[in-house]
Amino acid sequence: MKIRFVTITIACLVAISTLPAMALDHGNLDEGRPLHIQDAYPVSLGELVVEAGAGFAWRRHSSGHGFFPVQFVYGIFPNTQLELGTTFFTSPHDIDSQVKSGDVSVGALYNFNQETLTLPAFALKGSLQLPTGVDSSGVESEVTGIVTKSFHRLILSFNAGYQFIGGHNRDKRSGRYKFVFGGGYPVGAPMHTRTVLLADTYLEQASRRGEKKTVGGEIGLRHQLRERLVLDIGVGSEFSGPSDRSSVFLNAGFSFGF
Repeated sequence: MKIRFVTITIACLVAISTLPAMALDHGNLDEGRPLHIQDAYPVSLGELVVEAGAGFAWRRHSSGHGFFPVQFVYGIFPNTQLELGTTFFTSPHDIDSQVKSGDVSVGALYNFNQETLTLPAFALKGSLQLPTGVDSSGVESEVTGIVTKSFHRLILSFNAGYQFIGGHNRDKRSGRYKFVFGGGYPVGAPMHTRTVLLADTYLEQASRRGEKKTVGGEIGLRHQLRERLVLDIGVGSEFSGPSDRSSVFLNAGFSFGF
């Protein structure tokens, strides 16, 4: 499975050179770049976006770890994007989370409508996490509903998802819910709109029975450095949850469109 993922990655990189150049929307939010929040809008039809980054999480009562996500996002149909990615962790055997180092994730997002003066935009996202990583077992799936509405220049989004947990472990739930609320505002508007200030807060049910729900918050920036290059950075903390929750985490990276 790992060899297959490497083959797919190389094929995507080769295909990049054959695609026309397209401008990248720095206001378009994908999960993880750099915060949890995702908006209801896919990338443009025919556009390929490579997203990558690096971060570090300092955890309470346990050792911290670095993480290195990479994802390909492609506008395969009108209003539809496909996603393929993975995340690598330092000290992969010490990761006690649903996402293991090297797990491959595949997904799709479909946008139902553009927002109007009274109606927000709606989207549905589905994803599969394949057990290709270190100490990983069982296929996991997730379904997320996304609502996005703008108020003048402020754009807000709400994500409500449910994750079906695979594998065999009596201590873990068969599924858990997730909620994220946040958005972005262009700094310096209307004169300057190349930088978007971001913030969100999220709640996640613990995967293990008896553990507290995780509640966290983040702030970040997305900055359009070039027409097809967007840089991002985010920092956050988990205020409550399991004893080994992240006290501080930092995430920085880029999105490059083709």
